[in-house]
Amino acid sequence: MAAHGGTISIEAKQLARTLISGPIGGVIGARYLAEQMEDAARNIVCTDIGGTSFDIALITDGDFQIRQTPDIGRFLLNLPLVQVDSIGAGTGSFVRIDPNSRRPELGPDSAGAKIGVCWPDGGLDTPTVTDLNLVLGRVNPDYFLGGDVKLDVERARAAISDQVAGPLGLSVENAAAGVIELFDETLAYQAVAQVLGKGYSPVDYTLLCYGGGGPLHVAGYTAGVSYREVLVPAWAAGFSAFGCACGDYAYRYDLTIDMPIQPTADLDEKAGVGMMVDGGWQMLRERVVEEFAKSGVEEGDIEFSNYVRMQYYGQLNDIEILSPHQAIETGEQVDDLIATFEEAYGKLYARSARSPELGYLVTNVIVTGSVKVEKPALPDEEDVAGEPEPKAARPVWWKDDFTDTRIYEQDQLRAGHVVAGPAVIESPADTFAIPPGRRARLDGNRVFHLETDGP
Repeated sequence: MAAHGGTISIEAKQLARTLISGPIGGVIGARYLAEQMEDAARNIVCTDIGGTSFDIALITDGDFQIRQTPDIGRFLLNLPLVQVDSIGAGTGSFVRIDPNSRRPELGPDSAGAKIGVCWPDGGLDTPTVTDLNLVLGRVNPDYFLGGDVKLDVERARAAISDQVAGPLGLSVENAAAGVIELFDETLAYQAVAQVLGKGYSPVDYTLLCYGGGGPLHVAGYTAGVSYREVLVPAWAAGFSAFGCACGDYAYRYDLTIDMPIQPTADLDEKAGVGMMVDGGWQMLRERVVEEFAKSGVEEGDIEFSNYVRMQYYGQLNDIEILSPHQAIETGEQVDDLIATFEEAYGKLYARSARSPELGYLVTNVIVTGSVKVEKPALPDEEDVAGEPEPKAARPVWWKDDFTDTRIYEQDQLRAGHVVAGPAVIESPADTFAIPPGRRARLDGNRVFHLETDGP
């Protein structure tokens, strides 16, 4: 999986292009899932929670944004990258109390694969978010990775009591629940901010949750937010790997040209710009053909798409648009390109922010070549009648006290089943926590729809 969202051959010798391919795979999988599901939204908030981070990406009108010069680890890279924003908040994030302010601090460092204090073999002595969920009863200590890893609740409780609850002057359960609530609010704010920052409202988007820690916290970070829908695939823990299998075989090349288009330019002047753009596309097309040839793919089997990056002259940020013409020879075709840019700019920012009086600057030309690949098929199950049977029950702390909570095995649930909270749905790979007032409905594609009780 390459950073631009397509898969490339192992013969490509472009290791850098596989940067953060896991989170990017999730975005590609989200777009594919939306295309396959009936009545699915074209606007999706992709949220991925693992042990170390919370990754967010937006799919708007069925497509995602490409960042031309992303910053990673405080370095600017000249590498086109699917736009994924991350914060250091995952289920392995360390929990500490600031000795001066006496406020909880989450991360940004984490336990990684060592889980938390609850796993003695990890050798950790600082509690994590997983330790908090464990003492609240939301995580089953005997079923982590299907029981292959045993967790020690009392060890986690002792660490939380000493390092978190004691300094706060609270009971272990109240301290753990309070920090989890802070954690969920942090995630909720980050997700909503991404949507509002694009000039949209959460009601315009469906939120898709995945990652090993996503189902455990999705009810918390979507509470009170009016998303169109909240979806949780049954294979959430492996969703990014699923997404990597959904990407077409694709190469992408770009070229910086920095061609201005003055606001007073006539059609002949615009045609000159068009010739430069088209010449750049032809050069890049040859590079795409050469790369595919290494894998035995003929030029006639490649589907090409030509893009440009444009901005208003003098502004700092450009945006990427698909050209309405795959070859540009006339001034009228450049006018069509400008109109496409204007429309995209109005969607991304606001129509009132358009500034055609400044003129335009074509900063880059881009060519992608893709070849369709066989993609995974979604489950297609018939709805069944009746209520699902829980496999057990245990006390789980939800708000102010422990509540006897039904526990379900995910593989035993069938399409059409509705699980009402309070409940926990377990699988060897993840835990789906459903608090009071929420319910989860499983559809025929084995995707849970997290809903709120009431009319």
